Amino acid sequence: MLRSTLIAASLALMPFTAPANPGSPFKEVSMTEAPSRLSPVSQAYAAVLSRHMSPGPDGVALFDYAAVKDGGDHAHVKAFIAEQAARTPSAMSAPEATAYWANLYNAVTLDVVLDDYPVKSIRSLGPFTTGPWKRDVVTVEGESLSLDNIEHDILRVDYATPYIHYMVNCASIGCPNLRGELWTAEGLEGDQRAAAAAFVNADRGVRIRDDGRIAVSKIYRWFSEDFGDTEAGLRAHLAEHATGERLQALTSGASFKGSHYDWTLNRPK
Repeated sequence: MLRSTLIAASLALMPFTAPANPGSPFKEVSMTEAPSRLSPVSQAYAAVLSRHMSPGPDGVALFDYAAVKDGGDHAHVKAFIAEQAARTPSAMSAPEATAYWANLYNAVTLDVVLDDYPVKSIRSLGPFTTGPWKRDVVTVEGESLSLDNIEHDILRVDYATPYIHYMVNCASIGCPNLRGELWTAEGLEGDQRAAAAAFVNADRGVRIRDDGRIAVSKIYRWFSEDFGDTEAGLRAHLAEHATGERLQALTSGASFKGSHYDWTLNRPK
């Protein structure tokens, strides 16, 4: 069964996803190329992700909400959510369940935005401090769940790993990328690490200031306990995935100063 008693939802959600190769958010995946193990409904949804994503500044994956809504593909998003809601994640292995919940979270987030599109930010879809994240949006195994429940009470508790934050996407520029294909249990660890590297090596994740100090995404502040809960723990996590000047700054002892996050919707301009 799902967690019988859901922990009180905490901070509003934040998350992300993949680099250029493999696992790029811009990878072309057609209906016929999608993995045969996926159902037709899942293949159709995966094709929507691939077809409507494009690269933006700083490596951000942009999703064309307008084209999805106007072109009728929103129905594929809703069909995928309905199909996933009818499954039994409590019977899945940990990697399968992790991929399942991340995919469901991302699809529901898209659906929530598409229902009210056009909007400038997902935060406009509810009170400024809570957005749409505390609203019950899907029922799985008899449990009515909000986006906060999925992220904070299930993924971050039952499948705890800092890489969860690179898997879920909150429809914003400041978030790790929405993945252009479905998360799967196969190759999950490698895909998670690729998503982490893509974010850490973008200014949205880690930025080297003009004075040489390091500014990081507010995600690392909001969820500090998931990244070691110390500056040393965060530094070690970031250095594991950083390259170039970021790695040099992290390993040379450059201090942390400041944090940032952009709530603008992750759509083409």
